[in-house]
Amino acid sequence: MPTATARHILVKSEAHCLQLKAQIEAGADFAEVAKNNSSCPSRAQGGDLGSFGPGQMVKEFDKVVFGDELHKVLGPVQTQFGYHLIEVTSRSGETTERPQGMTELDQALQELRVDAADAKRQSKYYDLFLNTSFYVPTVDPQELPEESAAEEGQVLPLIIESEGNDYLMIFDTEERLKNWTKNEVKWVGVPGHVLAATTMPPLHLALNVGTEYSKQFVPDEIAWLREVVERCNEAATAQEQPTI
Repeated sequence: MPTATARHILVKSEAHCLQLKAQIEAGADFAEVAKNNSSCPSRAQGGDLGSFGPGQMVKEFDKVVFGDELHKVLGPVQTQFGYHLIEVTSRSGETTERPQGMTELDQALQELRVDAADAKRQSKYYDLFLNTSFYVPTVDPQELPEESAAEEGQVLPLIIESEGNDYLMIFDTEERLKNWTKNEVKWVGVPGHVLAATTMPPLHLALNVGTEYSKQFVPDEIAWLREVVERCNEAATAQEQPTI
Protein backbone atom coordinates (compact mmCIF):
# COMPACT_ATOMS: atom_id res chain seq x y z
CA MET A 1 0.00 0.00 0.00
CA PRO A 2 1.38 3.47 -0.82
CA THR A 3 2.20 5.77 2.06
CA ALA A 4 2.96 9.45 2.41
CA THR A 5 4.42 11.85 4.93
CA ALA A 6 3.04 15.36 5.26
CA ARG A 7 2.72 18.32 7.55
CA HIS A 8 -0.12 20.79 7.79
CA ILE A 9 -1.51 23.91 9.43
CA LEU A 10 -5.19 24.00 10.43
CA VAL A 11 -7.08 27.27 11.02
CA LYS A 12 -10.72 28.31 11.11
CA SER A 13 -10.90 30.75 8.17
CA GLU A 14 -9.75 30.76 4.58
CA ALA A 15 -8.49 34.35 4.97
CA HIS A 16 -6.23 33.34 7.86
CA CYS A 17 -5.03 30.36 5.85
CA LEU A 18 -4.09 32.56 2.89
CA GLN A 19 -2.32 34.99 5.20
CA LEU A 20 -0.17 32.21 6.65
CA LYS A 21 0.57 30.83 3.19
CA ALA A 22 1.85 34.24 2.11
CA GLN A 23 4.12 34.36 5.16
CA ILE A 24 5.62 30.95 4.35
CA GLU A 25 6.11 31.83 0.68
CA ALA A 26 7.88 35.01 1.82
CA GLY A 27 10.37 32.93 3.79
CA ALA A 28 8.72 32.14 7.16
CA ASP A 29 9.46 28.69 8.57
CA PHE A 30 6.52 26.30 8.06
CA ALA A 31 7.10 24.53 11.37
CA GLU A 32 7.20 27.79 13.34
CA VAL A 33 4.04 29.06 11.64
CA ALA A 34 2.34 25.77 12.50
CA LYS A 35 3.44 25.92 16.14
CA ASN A 36 2.14 29.47 16.51
CA ASN A 37 -1.12 29.21 14.55
CA SER A 38 -2.39 25.68 13.94
CA SER A 39 -5.34 24.37 15.97
CA CYS A 40 -4.30 20.75 15.35
CA PRO A 41 -2.35 18.92 18.11
CA SER A 42 0.32 18.25 15.47
CA ARG A 43 1.39 21.88 15.95
CA ALA A 44 3.69 20.61 18.72
CA GLN A 45 5.67 18.79 16.00
CA GLY A 46 5.59 21.75 13.61
CA GLY A 47 2.52 20.31 11.87
CA ASP A 48 4.21 16.97 11.11
CA LEU A 49 1.64 14.17 10.72
CA GLY A 50 4.16 11.39 10.21
CA SER A 51 3.49 8.55 7.76
CA PHE A 52 0.00 7.37 6.75
CA GLY A 53 -1.81 5.57 3.96
CA PRO A 54 -4.82 6.34 1.72
CA GLY A 55 -8.12 6.54 3.58
CA GLN A 56 -6.62 7.44 6.94
CA MET A 57 -7.42 11.14 6.47
CA VAL A 58 -10.67 12.82 5.39
CA LYS A 59 -11.19 12.58 1.62
CA GLU A 60 -10.40 16.24 0.78
CA PHE A 61 -7.08 15.98 2.64
CA ASP A 62 -6.38 12.53 1.22
CA LYS A 63 -6.90 13.71 -2.35
CA VAL A 64 -4.27 16.42 -2.00
CA VAL A 65 -1.70 14.28 -0.19
CA PHE A 66 -1.84 11.42 -2.70
CA GLY A 67 -2.47 13.44 -5.84
CA ASP A 68 -0.76 16.81 -5.72
CA GLU A 69 2.81 18.08 -5.97
CA LEU A 70 5.53 17.21 -3.47
CA HIS A 71 7.50 19.82 -1.54
CA LYS A 72 5.05 22.65 -2.15
CA VAL A 73 2.72 24.52 0.21
CA LEU A 74 -0.76 23.50 -0.98
CA GLY A 75 -4.10 25.02 -0.06
CA PRO A 76 -6.21 26.36 1.41
CA VAL A 77 -7.90 22.93 1.51
CA GLN A 78 -11.30 22.95 3.22
CA THR A 79 -12.42 19.96 5.30
CA GLN A 80 -14.97 19.48 8.06
CA PHE A 81 -12.29 20.63 10.52
CA GLY A 82 -11.46 23.96 8.88
CA TYR A 83 -8.90 25.19 6.36
CA HIS A 84 -5.54 23.50 5.88
CA LEU A 85 -2.18 24.33 4.39
CA ILE A 86 -0.51 21.06 3.42
CA GLU A 87 3.02 20.18 2.42
CA VAL A 88 3.57 16.62 1.19
CA THR A 89 7.16 15.76 2.10
CA SER A 90 7.32 12.24 0.60
CA ARG A 91 5.28 9.51 -1.08
CA SER A 92 6.35 5.88 -1.39
CA GLY A 93 7.15 4.69 -4.88
CA GLU A 94 7.75 8.20 -6.27
CA THR A 95 10.95 9.52 -7.75
CA THR A 96 13.24 11.56 -5.55
CA GLU A 97 14.27 13.74 -8.49
CA ARG A 98 13.71 17.45 -7.96
CA PRO A 99 10.66 18.98 -9.66
CA GLN A 100 11.42 21.08 -12.72
CA GLY A 101 12.59 24.53 -11.71
CA MET A 102 13.68 23.47 -8.22
CA THR A 103 17.39 23.90 -7.56
CA GLU A 104 19.49 21.80 -5.22
CA LEU A 105 19.54 24.76 -2.82
CA ASP A 106 15.71 24.92 -2.96
CA GLN A 107 15.47 21.24 -2.09
CA ALA A 108 17.82 21.67 0.86
CA LEU A 109 15.75 24.63 2.06
CA GLN A 110 12.57 22.55 1.86
CA GLU A 111 14.24 19.86 3.97
CA LEU A 112 15.45 22.47 6.46
CA ARG A 113 11.94 23.90 6.79
CA VAL A 114 10.69 20.46 7.85
CA ASP A 115 13.00 20.55 10.89
CA ALA A 116 15.07 23.71 11.27
CA ALA A 117 16.78 22.33 14.37
CA ASP A 118 18.18 19.24 12.60
CA ALA A 119 21.96 19.59 12.44
CA LYS A 120 22.33 17.50 9.27
CA ARG A 121 19.73 19.57 7.42
CA GLN A 122 21.41 22.78 8.61
CA SER A 123 24.82 21.56 7.49
CA LYS A 124 23.54 20.51 4.07
CA TYR A 125 21.75 23.81 3.41
CA TYR A 126 24.46 26.16 4.63
CA ASP A 127 27.22 24.18 2.91
CA LEU A 128 25.32 24.50 -0.37
CA PHE A 129 24.76 28.21 0.26
CA LEU A 130 28.45 28.89 0.85
CA ASN A 131 29.40 27.00 -2.32
CA THR A 132 26.74 28.47 -4.62
CA SER A 133 27.45 31.44 -6.89
CA PHE A 134 24.67 34.03 -6.67
CA TYR A 135 23.37 36.68 -9.04
CA VAL A 136 23.54 40.05 -7.28
CA PRO A 137 21.70 42.90 -9.07
CA THR A 138 23.66 46.13 -9.26
CA VAL A 139 22.75 49.81 -9.38
CA ASP A 140 23.40 51.94 -12.46
CA PRO A 141 25.77 54.69 -11.21
CA GLN A 142 24.03 57.21 -13.49
CA GLU A 143 20.81 56.74 -11.50
CA LEU A 144 22.46 57.67 -8.20
CA PRO A 145 22.07 61.16 -6.70
CA GLU A 146 25.16 63.34 -6.99
CA GLU A 147 26.04 63.06 -3.29
CA SER A 148 26.04 59.24 -3.58
CA ALA A 149 28.09 59.02 -6.78
CA ALA A 150 30.23 55.91 -7.06
CA GLU A 151 33.94 55.94 -7.76
CA GLU A 152 35.00 55.02 -11.27
CA GLY A 153 34.89 51.25 -11.73
CA GLN A 154 33.05 50.69 -8.45
CA VAL A 155 30.22 48.14 -8.52
CA LEU A 156 27.30 48.91 -6.23
CA PRO A 157 24.91 46.10 -5.27
CA LEU A 158 21.20 46.79 -5.08
CA ILE A 159 20.04 47.23 -1.49
CA ILE A 160 16.33 47.44 -0.65
CA GLU A 161 14.92 48.97 2.53
CA SER A 162 11.91 47.23 4.07
CA GLU A 163 10.36 47.66 7.52
CA GLY A 164 13.44 49.43 8.84
CA ASN A 165 15.95 46.83 7.57
CA ASP A 166 18.32 46.95 4.60
CA TYR A 167 18.43 43.88 2.36
CA LEU A 168 21.08 42.87 -0.16
CA MET A 169 19.15 41.09 -2.91
CA ILE A 170 20.57 37.79 -4.17
CA PHE A 171 19.26 35.08 -6.53
CA ASP A 172 20.54 31.61 -7.34
CA THR A 173 19.47 31.73 -11.02
CA GLU A 174 19.46 34.51 -13.58
CA GLU A 175 15.86 33.63 -14.49
CA ARG A 176 14.69 34.33 -10.96
CA LEU A 177 16.52 37.64 -10.94
CA LYS A 178 14.85 38.68 -14.20
CA ASN A 179 11.43 37.53 -13.00
CA TRP A 180 11.83 39.71 -9.92
CA THR A 181 13.05 42.84 -11.72
CA LYS A 182 10.60 42.37 -14.65
CA ASN A 183 13.26 43.69 -17.03
CA GLU A 184 16.93 43.47 -17.93
CA VAL A 185 19.27 44.36 -15.09
CA LYS A 186 23.01 44.32 -14.62
CA TRP A 187 24.37 41.87 -12.09
CA VAL A 188 27.59 40.43 -10.70
CA GLY A 189 28.26 36.84 -9.69
CA VAL A 190 29.30 36.44 -6.05
CA PRO A 191 29.99 33.12 -4.28
CA GLY A 192 28.07 32.48 -1.09
CA HIS A 193 31.23 32.29 1.01
CA VAL A 194 32.23 35.78 -0.22
CA LEU A 195 28.76 37.12 0.65
CA ALA A 196 29.08 35.64 4.13
CA ALA A 197 32.55 37.13 4.60
CA THR A 198 31.70 40.64 3.37
CA THR A 199 28.09 41.28 4.44
CA MET A 200 28.35 43.27 7.65
CA PRO A 201 25.63 44.25 10.13
CA PRO A 202 23.07 45.69 10.06
CA LEU A 203 22.72 44.46 6.46
CA HIS A 204 20.45 41.46 5.83
CA LEU A 205 20.44 39.08 2.84
CA ALA A 206 17.24 38.41 0.87
CA LEU A 207 17.46 35.25 -1.23
CA ASN A 208 15.15 34.44 -4.17
CA VAL A 209 12.51 37.04 -3.31
CA GLY A 210 9.29 36.48 -5.24
CA THR A 211 9.58 32.68 -5.19
CA GLU A 212 8.37 30.03 -2.76
CA TYR A 213 12.03 29.35 -1.95
CA SER A 214 12.78 32.79 -0.56
CA LYS A 215 14.77 33.14 2.63
CA GLN A 216 15.97 36.02 4.75
CA PHE A 217 19.37 35.88 6.44
CA VAL A 218 19.58 38.03 9.57
CA PRO A 219 22.87 39.63 10.76
CA ASP A 220 23.48 37.03 13.52
CA GLU A 221 23.02 34.21 11.01
CA ILE A 222 25.41 35.89 8.57
CA ALA A 223 27.95 36.45 11.36
CA TRP A 224 27.83 32.73 12.16
CA LEU A 225 28.41 31.88 8.49
CA ARG A 226 31.30 34.35 8.42
CA GLU A 227 32.90 32.51 11.36
CA VAL A 228 32.48 29.22 9.48
CA VAL A 229 34.25 30.69 6.44
CA GLU A 230 37.06 32.08 8.61
CA ARG A 231 37.61 28.71 10.30
CA CYS A 232 37.70 26.98 6.91
CA ASN A 233 40.22 29.52 5.61
CA GLU A 234 42.39 29.08 8.69
CA ALA A 235 42.30 25.29 8.31
CA ALA A 236 43.21 25.57 4.63
CA THR A 237 46.12 27.89 5.43
CA ALA A 238 47.40 25.54 8.12
CA GLN A 239 47.39 22.64 5.67
CA GLU A 240 49.45 24.66 3.21
CA GLN A 241 52.16 25.41 5.79
CA PRO A 242 55.34 23.41 5.07
CA THR A 243 56.22 20.76 7.64
CA ILE A 244 59.72 20.46 9.01
